[in-house]
Amino acid sequence: MTDKKETPQEIDLIELFSNIGNWIGTQIKWIFNIVERIFYFFLRNALWFALFIFVGATTGYLSHRVAKLFYHSEMIGYSHTISNIEVIQSLNNWNYGPEFTEEEMENIKNIGATYVLDINDDGRWDVVEDLKTLSSLDTNIMKQRLYGNFCIQIEVFDTAMIPKIKTKVMDYLSNNKRVIERNEIRLKQQEQLIPRLQNEITDLDSLKNLEYFEKNKPTTAKLGEMLLIGEKETKLYHNEVLSLYKQKQAIEKDLFLNKDPFEIILDFSVPAKEENNVVLLIIRFVKYFFVLGFLIILFFDQRKFIFSQIKRSKEIE
Repeated sequence: MTDKKETPQEIDLIELFSNIGNWIGTQIKWIFNIVERIFYFFLRNALWFALFIFVGATTGYLSHRVAKLFYHSEMIGYSHTISNIEVIQSLNNWNYGPEFTEEEMENIKNIGATYVLDINDDGRWDVVEDLKTLSSLDTNIMKQRLYGNFCIQIEVFDTAMIPKIKTKVMDYLSNNKRVIERNEIRLKQQEQLIPRLQNEITDLDSLKNLEYFEKNKPTTAKLGEMLLIGEKETKLYHNEVLSLYKQKQAIEKDLFLNKDPFEIILDFSVPAKEENNVVLLIIRFVKYFFVLGFLIILFFDQRKFIFSQIKRSKEIE
């Protein structure tokens, strides 16, 4: 008997590439069929889609005519006394109605405060958090909130109200008894720290001279017939002196520029365009009605398939 040796089957590369090409062709044909069906779906129902778009545009225009135009403005501030959390909570719980006359209240839509966010993580604020998302517990947003900074957002029907709102808001924040006491303590502590820093600077200057001219004398020692001369290592104090100078200057700058409890970084600006203008409202309602129309048209266009699937599922049960 002769043993038959089994040889491994060789891979037919031509057949392999042919199968891959057939699979790719099948996928392309499947995608093309889907695109074709979607195209004919919109083509068949073009008049219905046009009707829903027209209704959305008409609704947006009528809303513009009925709704009262309002303007949005923002002010960025920094608190030197209390945390920005306290500022924001205080403003959002403030009943500002008694501060304005009935006629003025008719021209105010909303007053609120929120945080500023550091998106790039570079220590500077990039965007303002929306009042609508203020109560959300998104950990990513909470990490981006900068300490100290806050944003006051107002919506008014008459831009002439903006200066008075600013005055009332700042008076409300600054005249708080707790804020006044904290600010007085802050200023007093800084004033007390300046002479203390100056004394430390003077002492370091004296110590520096002592190290250079008194203690830095060469030492001698006799070893047999040899005379050894050595120098002591001198302690340098210029870095410490410069650091104290910078601290002192920073405190003096803060006392001069930031005597008030709050600092305005970016003031309210008079907005040039209304928030609910006719173009924005038309676009918004067209999108709403387009989505609504798509769902309704899709249901009626595929109702036979939907009902057959419902019937089939009941039979299986």
